[in-house]
Amino acid sequence: MKKSFSFILLFILLGLAPCLHAAIEKELGQALAYVRVTDVDADTSIAIDTIARRPALVLDLRAIPVANGFQNKIEAALAKPPAPHAVRIVLINATTAPALVAAITETLPSVIIIGPRSSAQATDIAVSISDEDDRRAYDALANGTPLEKLINDDHNKPRYDEAKLVHDHANGIVAPDAALPADAEDDSITTEPGAEKKPDDSAKKAPPLIDLVLERAVQIHNSLLALKKL
Repeated sequence: MKKSFSFILLFILLGLAPCLHAAIEKELGQALAYVRVTDVDADTSIAIDTIARRPALVLDLRAIPVANGFQNKIEAALAKPPAPHAVRIVLINATTAPALVAAITETLPSVIIIGPRSSAQATDIAVSISDEDDRRAYDALANGTPLEKLINDDHNKPRYDEAKLVHDHANGIVAPDAALPADAEDDSITTEPGAEKKPDDSAKKAPPLIDLVLERAVQIHNSLLALKKL
């Protein structure tokens, strides 16, 4: 009886073994994979496997203070010749282990390194975000904030400026209200004398929490797709 129980327990543990990792895996759209390593001991195999399988990948190595030899395995995986039109985007920040940063900042094929501009570590692309805001955005995903809310932001949307407005008006194109300049006057709205403007409640709202480093990675991938580089 004891032998049968031990066999069943071993079978259950073996069945659960592939799930015993801490990594966060997501799909970012347009065949772009996202893997966040949170435990270098538990997540090594899944990170290496994803690097080998997915030509378009965002590998998040932020907030990894200790490398424990992990850097050598990741460097070896990234150094292998990638598939045609592959791109590996690696995210780092000030809390990424220096040994890990040193390993991935070597010349590696099709690897782009992105991190906050405030970080002292070398990156290919530096994003204007403080280390504190980067960490808040990083933690939000693990705390349950949907990925879409962290990367879909229109704060970088090109402004529909006056020159564009005049050009479209001359060609009979009417701009949507949302695209008009913030300071554009609307002649269709009149205010009666003495009427006071109501305070804009939206101005009091806190800005949305956006993971600007991850968002930049997605933008780069989408731009490469648009340019037919991938």
